[in-house]
Amino acid sequence: MAKKKKISGLSISIVALNIVIVGIIILLIVLIYLHIKDDAGNQRGEVTTAPEITAGETNITDKTQSTEAQSEPPATDASTEAETEAGDPVISDTYDPAFFQNDLFIGDSISTGLYLYSFLDKNNVFAEVGLNPESAATKEIDGVTCIQKAQTMNPKRIYIMLGSNGLAFLDAGHMATKMAELIEKLETACPTAKICIISLPPVTKAHDAEGNETMAKVNDYNNAVKSLCTQGGYTYVDICSLLLDGDGYFSEKYAEEDGLHFKGNTYKILLSAAQKAVQ
Repeated sequence: MAKKKKISGLSISIVALNIVIVGIIILLIVLIYLHIKDDAGNQRGEVTTAPEITAGETNITDKTQSTEAQSEPPATDASTEAETEAGDPVISDTYDPAFFQNDLFIGDSISTGLYLYSFLDKNNVFAEVGLNPESAATKEIDGVTCIQKAQTMNPKRIYIMLGSNGLAFLDAGHMATKMAELIEKLETACPTAKICIISLPPVTKAHDAEGNETMAKVNDYNNAVKSLCTQGGYTYVDICSLLLDGDGYFSEKYAEEDGLHFKGNTYKILLSAAQKAVQ
């Protein structure tokens, strides 16, 4: 009997111990749950406030960028200012076709474009491939020389643009002398006609590199012709400077692929300059 009582007391102690252990475990679980819940609440608080901070920073950045954008001038204005600072000549392509109806243009293959592109009537142009100041006085087109054509036509003005075909093998001084001789013959044939000499156009950088017609030769000849105009009282029409790019060569906007001849619209610039030079 005594042994049974001892076992019964031991069982009660074990049960009590188990209850205590279970209670401790439950308490730990509750504490862990409360801790996790508290951490989750803190994390939710941070997620809620984070977008507000980010949004604030974004708004500040946007305002700064907007202010900087407003302080910068538009690209178009900057481009216009750059062109003004560079001192580029004002280029006009406005002209009156009727202005030239009693005028005669003498030139080489470049001048043939005046009638080929229908800017002028063919009757107002005496031009052919290869013509230069040395050959112009005697070369016949449709059975007449430019001297004979001028005498028959009796134009109000005679525009001469010759020399590109001689640059490769004739020096500037020689061509200027031949130009003076040509003008003298034209003045004899048409004493009332106003003589206008058009400068040679530039050549492109690629054409210049070939070494035949170069910008150095163009400039030398134009200077010689300009002096001739000053001495003889003739009108000098400068189109060379109007057609240059930023590097001092024939702009690809106006030049054909060969770097020497004109694109169609370039003739408008030529005629505009020719008209303004005598008005």
